[in-house]
Amino acid sequence: MKKLIRVKDLSFRYPSGEAALKGVSFEVREGEFFLLAGETGCGKSTLIQVLSGLIPFASEGDFSGEVEVLSWRWPVAPGSLFPAVATVFQTTAEHLVAETVFNELAFGLENLGLPPAEIEKRVEEALYEVGLSPAFKDRALTSLSGGERQRVALAAALAVRPRILLLDEPLAQVDPENAHKMVKLFKRLTRSGITVIMAEHRLKFVLPYAEKILYLKDGRPFYYGPIKEFSPPQRIFPRLKPAPLGPVILKVENLSFSYGEREVFSGLNFSFRAGERVALLGPNGSGKTTFLHLLAGLLRPTTGRVCWCRRPPVGRLPLGLLLQDPDLMLVRERVFSELALAPENLGLNKEEISRRVRAVAERLALTRYLDRPPFSLSRGERLRVALAGLLTARPQVLLLDEPTTAQDAENTLKLMKELAAELVIFSTHDEEVATALATRVINFGPVNRGGL
Repeated sequence: MKKLIRVKDLSFRYPSGEAALKGVSFEVREGEFFLLAGETGCGKSTLIQVLSGLIPFASEGDFSGEVEVLSWRWPVAPGSLFPAVATVFQTTAEHLVAETVFNELAFGLENLGLPPAEIEKRVEEALYEVGLSPAFKDRALTSLSGGERQRVALAAALAVRPRILLLDEPLAQVDPENAHKMVKLFKRLTRSGITVIMAEHRLKFVLPYAEKILYLKDGRPFYYGPIKEFSPPQRIFPRLKPAPLGPVILKVENLSFSYGEREVFSGLNFSFRAGERVALLGPNGSGKTTFLHLLAGLLRPTTGRVCWCRRPPVGRLPLGLLLQDPDLMLVRERVFSELALAPENLGLNKEEISRRVRAVAERLALTRYLDRPPFSLSRGERLRVALAGLLTARPQVLLLDEPTTAQDAENTLKLMKELAAELVIFSTHDEEVATALATRVINFGPVNRGGL
């Protein structure tokens, strides 16, 4: 097979001084399924940005080493790689710009100057490839779940028919059934000659299909070679010790919700008590995010109501909501000031604010990042920053939408241990996480009725 990518002695250091990559070397051949793996913050996303041309072209920092992709040598403008190299980034907000699914997929094709009939054909083919029906093309992007947006972003990349497909955590927001389907799709693409380079935490889905792996540890190559000779780290979630149950904090009564004529769920009745960690488990589009937004008051139910039964003490917020895309919550230039925002809004003095910020930063392994810009961190680290920004306000109730996204097993366990709230309700599509870390699991189906 022809060699398409060559990386030699690649190192990159962000302006903050943090070395993200150190002496990385590898090669990728045409039609290969190549896996990038490693713990949160090990440099996987930085490496994807290098291969896409964003680093060093559009990112400050110290870059050294040699990078060759197809006929290009680095540095290279990312636009010059289009459509030969297509990238699906961790955060879909970074590249979903249109109002509807069709317009999103058509955008790149229009830039290629294709006629309308060919655009229509490719849009439907790409949607079919990622398991979405042709009718899906008329949906508004704002109506989609995180996993559905992830598949739309992938479809947009496939529609331009690239030679190299770069994927940064493409399974992060996808339920197990669709994760299996997507990895099988990536394998089919390699058989047609497309080269797939995929950064991923959820190794159990990928290891049976990928051929080579580069496993990074603290930015350095830890293992590079055939998958069959790689021993993956064990993903172990010891059950968290349940807290004693207290009084009811939150209730939903006869709760129903619809988006227009599309019913999401109907007639839900639940009580949530102090001391509970409740997992909302279900496939993409089943209503987990909608349910959390109803609890938070961001949406109004079609019928029924959400009842708050207890008020928090002074100096605490009643609730904190972690959005599925944590980047939407990051608004300040430094991690310290990001964590200080909520206690400032509570009117706390500077000494108390500083004490809370440093205590939470230590618990979530963020102390060394306090002077860093949030967007210089990996997505998993940014998620921890967004969560820390909630914890400094000491909310009575924590509502978490996919809090384990882009986290390795060790960080997932640490996160859930550090959630100092009376009640925690979190959504996930990871059954291991739900059964190990929750005291109760609520299963969401395609349409949920009654007691789920």
